[in-house]
Amino acid sequence: MSLKSKEITALLAVLALTGAGSVSAETPVYTLKGITVTANRQAERLQDVPANVQVVTEKDIQKRNVQNTAQAVAMVTGVSASQSVEGTVNLRGYNSKNILVLVDGQPMNTAWDGDVDWNMIPVENIRKIEVVSGGQSALYGGRAVGGVINIMTKTQKQDGLHGSATVSYGSNATVNQNYNVGFKKDKFDFGAFYGSMNTHGWKDYDVSVRGSGKAKGYDSDAEGNAIIGNRGSKKVLNESFGFNMGYSFNDSQKLTYKYTHSIYDWKYEDPISYIKGNGRWKGKIGENQMRYSPSNFLAARGWRAYNLHSLTYNDKDNGIHAHFGLTDYYKDGFTSPDTSVNPEKNFDGPGKKMSYPSRSWNFDLNKRWILGAHTVLFGGSYTEDKFSETIENNVYDWKSWNGASDGIDQRLGGKDKSYALYLQDKWAVSQKLTAYIGGRYDHYKKYDGYSQYRGKDEKDFDSSSYDKFSPKLSLDYAFNENTNAYVSYGRSFNPPILYQVYRYSDKGNSIYIPKKGGSSIYIPNPGLKPETTDTWELGLKKKIANKTDIHVDVFYAKTKDYIGSAVDTGNWKQYQNQGDAKTHGFEISLNQHHSDAWTSYINYTWQTGKVEGEKNYDIPRHLLHLGTTYSKNPWTVNLDGMFISDRTEAGEESGCFKARDAYFLMNLSTNYQFNKNFGLQFAVNNLFDREYYDEDISNNHHYIGDGRTYTLTARYSF
Repeated sequence: MSLKSKEITALLAVLALTGAGSVSAETPVYTLKGITVTANRQAERLQDVPANVQVVTEKDIQKRNVQNTAQAVAMVTGVSASQSVEGTVNLRGYNSKNILVLVDGQPMNTAWDGDVDWNMIPVENIRKIEVVSGGQSALYGGRAVGGVINIMTKTQKQDGLHGSATVSYGSNATVNQNYNVGFKKDKFDFGAFYGSMNTHGWKDYDVSVRGSGKAKGYDSDAEGNAIIGNRGSKKVLNESFGFNMGYSFNDSQKLTYKYTHSIYDWKYEDPISYIKGNGRWKGKIGENQMRYSPSNFLAARGWRAYNLHSLTYNDKDNGIHAHFGLTDYYKDGFTSPDTSVNPEKNFDGPGKKMSYPSRSWNFDLNKRWILGAHTVLFGGSYTEDKFSETIENNVYDWKSWNGASDGIDQRLGGKDKSYALYLQDKWAVSQKLTAYIGGRYDHYKKYDGYSQYRGKDEKDFDSSSYDKFSPKLSLDYAFNENTNAYVSYGRSFNPPILYQVYRYSDKGNSIYIPKKGGSSIYIPNPGLKPETTDTWELGLKKKIANKTDIHVDVFYAKTKDYIGSAVDTGNWKQYQNQGDAKTHGFEISLNQHHSDAWTSYINYTWQTGKVEGEKNYDIPRHLLHLGTTYSKNPWTVNLDGMFISDRTEAGEESGCFKARDAYFLMNLSTNYQFNKNFGLQFAVNNLFDREYYDEDISNNHHYIGDGRTYTLTARYSF
């Protein structure tokens, strides 16, 4: 990618401002100061932890024009987030399905496909985010392959009544509203929040006809298919509300309950056809005369809702922590149109409904002992997941989630559960050397898998189980209080996603005799084994004169029994363990405190990966994040830039729809604080109006990058 001259000029200017590095206490997301509780399940200085642990605070989120939690997480080194309205996160080449995401200790990865909907985590209700990179299964079990993202929400800390209101309006008719109120008296505290986002106008999806080739008079996508239209503008509605209450028995012991309800609905409106005449919505195109119909120009409508319950007990003096939680995605799925929808009647008509609700609950209990030079942590956990899926192919009104149909065509589902014990010893070998030695034993079982087609007997699938031990060894050497070097090894595992295990479809043919050559036929694989990943890391953390923070980390990960896309055997498809995968790279961050008013930062990640010897194009080779912040009452100004390298696959064209081109985006945010209670923020994203194409890896959703956008935000607190 060649940058425009004005982009290069701005980039050089920011680099000049960064000097020797980036942010200080003024922007704590990049500083090594602070405390983490996620890395080793106990409070420790970030400087002393033998891992790349980074923290995003509430203040960091407020300084920038952060619209969703994915953007907040993307502030840290090694993380990239898509710029689409949904937002997805990639950490060291892993997406949400290989990253354990916690909210107040409760996993957010869905039991159906392991994904995380970042928009459904209210960003204005976040107190702090801790991102621990690298395999963490020794303490957290499955999914913690790429790392752990621990999101902690707000609780009332001060006595009395306090609250805040944040309202913003921006491009694409985007309206954000967030309200928080909290009360604390003596031993009791209570808080409640409400947040909503309503946006309309994202033009993020072209319509192309697979196999049509480069038809005369039409542009082509990266795969060489003719682009015949656009799905129109995308509309999103997200609402969340909840409350928390806590009771402190004394200065050490506290019981806290938190509840969140969130919905997320999206749809496209006003599709556009580039074809003229009678064949505008239905016909054939290209040398191969590929058919298209009104349904090509439309998109599925998405529907999701969940309830999150989190109950936590902490006893600091006795080192006891207990957590019980439930994540219930009671509505999750989409509706899509049939080929016979009527363009003359606002594309009304029949369609299909696919619903895949899931539920996860877990219990975790651990205790810490200090025995001389040893700090020993011992704990156990139990988790249980289940999902069910229904498919209705004859829904009378495809635009309605609750619309009638003539019955369920297929139902399927399954469960899994895991029992685990874990142990870790933090051993102060000497005044300078600390060793972390531990491991976790997991017994995992998949069971109660079933599938049933209309008019046929239910097909039950065999259960299977396995045992996994995940060891971890880390050494940290403190040369002095400002310089630490570390080396670590850990083994992690990722259980197969339930829909990969139990997926079964054959387009209405007999479930016992798959149709030969049917490319959409899937058969279950209850014996699918978990992926096992060994990760090695070597790192250095250094502070220079309390003005510069430097962190360098080199990592290598090798995965066995890698589960990729479904394997086509010739007669059907099936998810299988395909072999080995590797990723490796290095990360470097430099954070500079120039003066009381000026701070700056730059972090860079180089990474690459292969699956069975073939390049993994989902992993961006280069990630660069840099910027500078000026903060002197009443002004705070932040100029922030992000570069992500090209990921377009070999043989595909760049600079067009379905490509994943390199791009550099610059964002500007200005804040003016009128008094301690009220402030205004004006932000410009994609300052240079950069045009680019990208993809949400987790859901295979291609999109056109949004151009320059503006947001005006007002914040009031009391």
